[in-house]
Amino acid sequence: MLGNVQQTNLDRVFDTLDVTRDGAISKADFQIMAQRMRALRPAMDAKLATEIDETFDAWWEAIRRAADADGDGEITREEFVTAIEQGLENDPEYVDKMVKVSLVTFNAADEEGDGRLTPLQVERIYRAYGVNAQLSSETFSRIDLNGDGYVSVDEFVRAARDVYSSNDPEAPGVVMFGPLN
Repeated sequence: MLGNVQQTNLDRVFDTLDVTRDGAISKADFQIMAQRMRALRPAMDAKLATEIDETFDAWWEAIRRAADADGDGEITREEFVTAIEQGLENDPEYVDKMVKVSLVTFNAADEEGDGRLTPLQVERIYRAYGVNAQLSSETFSRIDLNGDGYVSVDEFVRAARDVYSSNDPEAPGVVMFGPLN
C-alpha cells in the first residue's frame, strides 16, 4: 500500500506526464517530453537524441502495458497509480525501471559531459518537464548530498528513486516534483 508521500509524488508525476493537460497520459505526452529533453542541449549528438527517444518510448510502453486496463491507449490517474503500486509490490526491480529515464534526462542536461549538473541545468530540467522552475533551487540543495554545489548522476538517480519508493518526508528526492504540503 502506498504511503502519503508516495501518493503525493505519484499524483505529481502523473500531472507532469500529462503534458497535454487532458486528464490522461498517452504516447503523445511522452513524445513531447522526449522532444523537450532533446531541446535541453542545442548541439546534441545523434546517439544521445536517439537514446532519449528510445528511453521515453520504452517508458511509455512499460506504463501502457502495466496501466492501460481498458486498452484505449490513454492512462487515467487511477490506472497509473494502481499500476505503480502493483509494480512496487510485485517487482523488486520496478523502481530501477521507472527511474531509467532519470539517467537520460541527466545526460541531456549535462552539456559539459562532466557527470554533474549545475543549479541552472537542474532548473532547465524543471522547465522542460513543466514543473515550477522556482522549486528547482530547494530540490537542488536537498539532492546535492555532499554540498559541493553540483548534483552528480548518483545524487540525481537517488533522488528520482525517492520519488517512487520513499515515504520519508526528509528523503532528499521526495520534493523533486514540489513540496509535500
